[in-house]
Amino acid sequence: MARIKRKIGTLKKVLLGSVFLLIALGLSSCMPLGNVLQLSMEVEDLKDRVDYIEERTEIIRPATVTEVVKVDSKALEEMNKKVSNLSDKLSQLDSKSVELDNELSQLSSDLSQVKINVSKSTDKLSQYDSRFLQLDNKLSQYDSKVAQLTTNFSQLDSKLSQTMGNVSNLQKDNDENKSKLNTLSTSLTDVLNRVGSLEKSNNNLLNRLNTIDSQVKQIDVIRKDLDILSSQIREVQGSIPTTISQSDVDFLKQLQQQIIELKNAIQSVDPVTLLRLDQGYIYYVVKSGDTLSTIANVYKTTLSKITEVNGIKDPSKISVGQMIKIPVDDPKAFSRVPVKIDPADIAAYHGQEKNGGKAIGMDIYAREKDIYPILPGKVISVENNRITIDHGNMIMAVYDGINTALKAGNFVSTDNPIGQCLDIFHFELYIEGEPRDPIRLFTEYKGIFNVTFYTEWDDGKVPEHPTFRIARNGRVPEQFKTIAVDPTVIPVGSLVYMPTLYNTIFIAEDTGSAIKGNRIDVYVSDVVLALSKGITPHPVYIINPNKG
Repeated sequence: MARIKRKIGTLKKVLLGSVFLLIALGLSSCMPLGNVLQLSMEVEDLKDRVDYIEERTEIIRPATVTEVVKVDSKALEEMNKKVSNLSDKLSQLDSKSVELDNELSQLSSDLSQVKINVSKSTDKLSQYDSRFLQLDNKLSQYDSKVAQLTTNFSQLDSKLSQTMGNVSNLQKDNDENKSKLNTLSTSLTDVLNRVGSLEKSNNNLLNRLNTIDSQVKQIDVIRKDLDILSSQIREVQGSIPTTISQSDVDFLKQLQQQIIELKNAIQSVDPVTLLRLDQGYIYYVVKSGDTLSTIANVYKTTLSKITEVNGIKDPSKISVGQMIKIPVDDPKAFSRVPVKIDPADIAAYHGQEKNGGKAIGMDIYAREKDIYPILPGKVISVENNRITIDHGNMIMAVYDGINTALKAGNFVSTDNPIGQCLDIFHFELYIEGEPRDPIRLFTEYKGIFNVTFYTEWDDGKVPEHPTFRIARNGRVPEQFKTIAVDPTVIPVGSLVYMPTLYNTIFIAEDTGSAIKGNRIDVYVSDVVLALSKGITPHPVYIINPNKG
């Protein structure tokens, strides 16, 4: 019996230790709470059973130990099993306790690291606190400066109010000055208008003087030609009998009329004079958008030369309508022809009869050829392949039948083509608004020549002669095409233009013993026609087909 009590006491101690161990494990580990509670309930159940066994041992007093053993053998077996189970579970708990101890050690180590990190963070927070204190001090300083600025702004506001009062007073004075300036501006405008009128008058006088100078030169040339004619007339008069027939009188009147027409026909004798370049300047009227630098560049001179010649102090201040004098260093090299020509390419001449009137300008076959401006200038208009250009010096030219990319307002120079001819190039030239013969640009003036007509019968050769009807150059002459010349004056092979005779280009292909000096003989095939034409004076020009 005592032995049973000892076992029961031992079992109680084990149960109590298990309870405390379970509580400790539940509190310090991550064991699920359900498992702990279950073990706790089992321990309580065992405790109750032990208490029950103790009570029974005290109440029931079996006669012998055998009876007691028999009575509680089953309960004891069950208890032993449960104790065995508890021992197993305690072993498991011990192993888990070891694992928990390891985890607790790791947690302790992590906690130490966390403390270290917290310590560092605390140090940094201390540093931040000190910085915040510094910033707070700076903000205090800025607040004091803002207060100072506010005071300054108040002072400035008061000064500004005073200034506004002064401005108001000045504005009143300014209004009075404006009225005075308006009066002065009106007076100045009147003065400028008068100056403008005087400038226009001055320009007109300059143009007239230039025209008069050109006319004087032309008169000198005409005087020389007239002197030649006068000497020829005197020779004729010396051979005239004392009794003059009516036919001779009519012939002299006709000759006098032709001389008058000749004077009227000769206006300019060479391209330089025709384009008024012999005066050494081009007079250009300023248009909208023009600048002196652009004008100087286009007309191949310098800005300094233009400002010096025109007395311009500020090159940026020029006005529309102002006359600019542009210096020309080399008049002969300044101009060019629009296209190189061959006599066979001329389709129509200036002044040629056309549809009951006289044509203006000339037509040239020039398909796909580049067309150049005769002088630098500014494009006035571009309409349907027709370009109108102002070249200065009161010279206007029309270039028609051209494919071009130019637009109104563009400047042109003689170095670059203005476009390409589509088929027939039509060219018109206007000077002071009057149409002029454009072919003059291709020519060189040779003087006044006496023109007669001849046939193949004039040299006394018969048709059987091997050189009958053969010109000096070995070719058969063409009517109103072949002319006989003095080769010392006009070289054989020259292209000759006589605008007052026919609208055609003559070719110097023949010579004659009677053709000396300023004398030309025109070939015709009709003897009657040759005799009826007589002797007539005409201005003669030599064409240079390679000019350009």
